[in-house]
Amino acid sequence: MPLNGHKPAARAFIEWHRDPGRDPDALPQLFEDWETEVMHAHGWARATEPEAPPSPQVHPGLVPRGHG
Repeated sequence: MPLNGHKPAARAFIEWHRDPGRDPDALPQLFEDWETEVMHAHGWARATEPEAPPSPQVHPGLVPRGHG
């Protein structure tokens, strides 16, 4: 898919790139928006991040290594 300004996220990314006073902190979000737009154009969707499993409980009787 060629880069063009027909899509809002692509247009914002191109405008950011052409701006000499561009804010580098905006790049990650611009890129993610553009990437999502391209994925959507191909019928794909971004998967949600899985939740991390809960950490096991520490036994109260255990002593840290090197102590005790």
